[in-house]
Amino acid sequence: MKTKLFIAAFILSISLNAQNIWTQKSSYPGVARHAAVNFVIDSSAFVGTGTDDVIFFKNFWAYDQTTDIWTAKANFPGVARREAVAFSIGTDGFVGMGCCGAMSDFWKYNSLTDSWSAITAYPGGPTMTGIAFSINGKGYVGLGDDGTFSKKIFEYDPVANTWTAKANFPGAGRTDALGFSMNGKGYVAIGDDGTLPMLKDLWEYEPTTDTWTQKTDFPGGPRTTAVGFTIASTGKLYIGTGDDDVSQYADFWEWNSANDTWTQVMDFGGGIRTDETGFAIGNRGYVALGQIGAPPEFNDLWEYSPAVGYSENNFSDNISIYPNPFSTQTVLQTDILFKNATLTVYNSFGQTVKQIDNLSGQKVILNRDNLPSGLYFVRLTGNNKILAVGKLVVTD
Repeated sequence: MKTKLFIAAFILSISLNAQNIWTQKSSYPGVARHAAVNFVIDSSAFVGTGTDDVIFFKNFWAYDQTTDIWTAKANFPGVARREAVAFSIGTDGFVGMGCCGAMSDFWKYNSLTDSWSAITAYPGGPTMTGIAFSINGKGYVGLGDDGTFSKKIFEYDPVANTWTAKANFPGAGRTDALGFSMNGKGYVAIGDDGTLPMLKDLWEYEPTTDTWTQKTDFPGGPRTTAVGFTIASTGKLYIGTGDDDVSQYADFWEWNSANDTWTQVMDFGGGIRTDETGFAIGNRGYVALGQIGAPPEFNDLWEYSPAVGYSENNFSDNISIYPNPFSTQTVLQTDILFKNATLTVYNSFGQTVKQIDNLSGQKVILNRDNLPSGLYFVRLTGNNKILAVGKLVVTD
């Protein structure tokens, strides 16, 4: 019996390695909206602009990952808009372009003084639904709708406050694409080039040579108005949701830059969604706002935790669980002293099934309660760090 349980646990733990966890966090305190922008500075994400299909917005709020609290920031000083672009460099955020009608102005946000100032306008002309990312102290902006399906790319130097034209994007010109940066390289994926089916390609930009390389296509299929983010520490990019002019989606996919491969992960926790905004802080991804192709809009925020997926070699050696398997109650004992920690229990699909907060000491008593028999994974966290992970088996 023990041998069978071990084999089952091994197989399920390997399959869980492709899963992830979505956790709902504090909702965006502004009016629910879509087509907003964001930029990340340190452990905070600044989210603003956008529309509820009635009003265009100028307000910005900052989300603090460490406290799960939103704080109102200075309003964007330009014309209220949707479908703008944004990026960050150091302690500054940059927001520009957008709709309606198409705009080319650009603004810098100083997070140290909570103030905005105008910078040199985007030289590609009035443009909406473009892309933006930053690499090594420079901003990169382009594509979008400038009256055509643009292929332009410009580099912004914040020291000189100047723009420089770069090599045109080699893929199809497009709107509503996704732009990212990760570990010194830029990425553009999917979008709408005015034809059906929509686009599903992925491209990598090397700034040192001003060249683009096509990577493996997004396997979720052609689509637009999707969302994504990158987690630099793992070298992985995530894309999901969106629509293909026929259907809306909730699926999510992970791209590994190390081997140019895609893996489907758990569907977005907020369900079917389009026109959201996505960002990453540290090793967590976030998706906020959006709509389902039409009003009403959403104001929720969801956190993605890639570290929940474990292979057989990922478990801690600083935790013991006894008895294991168990049917009524078990004890988790660690060799570290923890305070105000949280124990989370996940099923084999990566879903949270039990959580115990405000734990202190070195021991946790876990009652089965109504957990069905099967394999589970436990994670002990404190001070925004993973203290221990393990697996347990519940039997009848």
